[in-house]
Amino acid sequence: MHLSLTAMAMVASAGFLLAGCAAQQVQRATTEDRAKYAKCLADNRATPEGQMLSARLWMGDGSDTAAKLTDPNPLTKAERDALVQVHNRTLQCRQIVISHDMQYAAWETPYWQELFQRSDAIFYKLASGEIAVGTANKLSIESTGKFQVDVTRGHADAVREEDVRQQQVAEALIQANARIAASQPRPQMTTTNCTWLGNTLNCTSMR
Repeated sequence: MHLSLTAMAMVASAGFLLAGCAAQQVQRATTEDRAKYAKCLADNRATPEGQMLSARLWMGDGSDTAAKLTDPNPLTKAERDALVQVHNRTLQCRQIVISHDMQYAAWETPYWQELFQRSDAIFYKLASGEIAVGTANKLSIESTGKFQVDVTRGHADAVREEDVRQQQVAEALIQANARIAASQPRPQMTTTNCTWLGNTLNCTSMR
């Protein structure tokens, strides 16, 4: 059976409408899930434990200062205990992202998994008192930058412009601190330097 040109046009039109509706559904779900994830993280930060840590750890919400990148001390025992509680609640927030990607955006799942892997590596170093807070904050910024670069390849709108701007500011602070540190005498104390090898932390102690 042959369709008339009019019928074919109607079928094509219906197909475009269905595709458009599906795209709108995905966009709506993405917007809603982003909002849920952001709220989950914000609620976590608003807890007493989150408030305790926000004064020292990099939040990436525009409230951070350059001093967080030069903090030479590890977390205190109380702060490490608080970090464990905050991290456990963060794992629940991650489920929002994982569930969304499984249904709507499987292509970005590997990038989120890599980001979570790097975040966990920083968490374990901080929770054990192995690295200074300033080092952890620098690593966190670098990890976020890698995620943004990876996830926006071919999907330029995957990261909000506001998040990109905040990342640019953070990276500029890292570069400025590196220039200042290079111009000053090296302190006579043992320090731990960490760099990313893929998604794995490589930390060495130097005097």
